[in-house]
Amino acid sequence: MDYIKDEITVILTVWKRSHLLKQLGMIKSQTKRPHQIWIYQNESHVDIDISREDKEKYNISIIQSNDINFKFHARFALPLLCDTEYVAIFDDDTMPQKKWLQNCLRVSKKYNCIVGANGRSMEKNLLDTTGIGDSKEVMRDTLVDFVGHCWFFKTDWCKYMWMDRPITWENGEDIHFAAACQVYADIPCYVPRMRKEERDYWGDSQSHLGRDEHASYKRKGHNEQRGEIAKYWYNKGWKPLRFSLYGWDYTEEIVDGSDDK
Repeated sequence: MDYIKDEITVILTVWKRSHLLKQLGMIKSQTKRPHQIWIYQNESHVDIDISREDKEKYNISIIQSNDINFKFHARFALPLLCDTEYVAIFDDDTMPQKKWLQNCLRVSKKYNCIVGANGRSMEKNLLDTTGIGDSKEVMRDTLVDFVGHCWFFKTDWCKYMWMDRPITWENGEDIHFAAACQVYADIPCYVPRMRKEERDYWGDSQSHLGRDEHASYKRKGHNEQRGEIAKYWYNKGWKPLRFSLYGWDYTEEIVDGSDDK
């Protein structure tokens, strides 16, 4: 399939949070205007009210799953239907500044990578992480193990997401996608430079919106599930950065806590 070169499809997610109109306003103000905007709604907890004028002007489509919550992974199936060269998938609590898509396009072309608004690097136990971004300054384009809040990538890479069935639908789509892309195509993940004097380039300016009662990280078993996902991909050949840098080798005892990081 021939994709529309340098064009972007933006995919927004709606579940129980009511930030859509604010987020949509920030997407509409991007200096790199998206070719189309798809709004994917899981169940029908929030009313979506977008004018016909805006739908036509910004090429907005609404995709709804009224009775079933397909959770985190379903939005990563939508790029299989896109005709643009790039896709940007946003969490429902992510508020990008006006040059964010422009920043993503720069970094993705430079490193042939997935770009995100925040990033994480795995610790030796394949459970804990250290992170950058999260509405904080990032001094340089930074290589990480996986990204979140926003995923900007070449549309064709979506196929790697579905080469392995996720071991859980409850969370971990960020780890699954990044690891699959590295294992099958050697595609890295980067968080771009976001300096204080360049706030127009930031991927998220209001990370506090993700700390409400709907935050997935607050659910019981969240971290343990993510550890199992990381372990699955490590056994498939995924090599987190510090494992390569320090020559670490994962063992079950480390995850069980009988060894230090």
